[in-house]
Amino acid sequence: MKGLKKGIILTGLILALSLNGALGQFGSKVMTGDADVGRFLEDFPLPLNPTLGYWDTGANPGIYDDGDTIYLDMLGNNIIDANDIRLTDYGVYRAGTKVTALDNDINKPLTPLPGQAAGIYYADLYGSQGYDLRDPVYVLAMTPAAIGARTATKDVRLGPVLGLSPGTKVLDYHPDRDGPAIPMIVPVSGGGPVATLRFYNANGNVDGNGDPIYDYSDDVYIDLSLPSVALGGYPFGFVVANNVRITG
Repeated sequence: MKGLKKGIILTGLILALSLNGALGQFGSKVMTGDADVGRFLEDFPLPLNPTLGYWDTGANPGIYDDGDTIYLDMLGNNIIDANDIRLTDYGVYRAGTKVTALDNDINKPLTPLPGQAAGIYYADLYGSQGYDLRDPVYVLAMTPAAIGARTATKDVRLGPVLGLSPGTKVLDYHPDRDGPAIPMIVPVSGGGPVATLRFYNANGNVDGNGDPIYDYSDDVYIDLSLPSVALGGYPFGFVVANNVRITG
């Protein structure tokens, strides 16, 4: 009986890790009871205006391809600045890491993603009529429209999907290609119908106006807790279950 119980516990742990990754890892989802649940989260104050862009590092200059590196561009200025976030691997730098002034991708140019409705989406795979723990999250790079969007080659996973890691791109032969997708944040900088990009002000620093300062120590989340100012809501939220960790 003890052996059976131990097996059940281990199976549950493996399942949880396969769905979400370890606490704090890029692309992992927050679960009830995680240490960061309840953290106070901030909207990004001006001049921060997070957008998605890519650095043209692939084999086809001038064309978005599977070798290009995608970033969360915190200033929305089409330049890789310190504290921008890599959403795909670049050399030794892993997806979910922040750019520093000493990194060799600093100050490189960014290009907006090609899709007219590019943004953050989720795939409602389990028929729950809403976003939930098991639904994978993507950057849809290619989609021309939010309504009727589907995952496509060169989209980016923001969580583990069928054994494929966060930060990897969808390829022609992958099983999650051409699946229906629902907007979470489209465009990234304008809030969205489901979620908001927010950050945890880990060191509590503020500017002369009392506005929070986003910097290297701060964790970024796709936050489901409250509508943002952009949607007529609040300039803050909280870490809740099913939030997605974008740094780690």
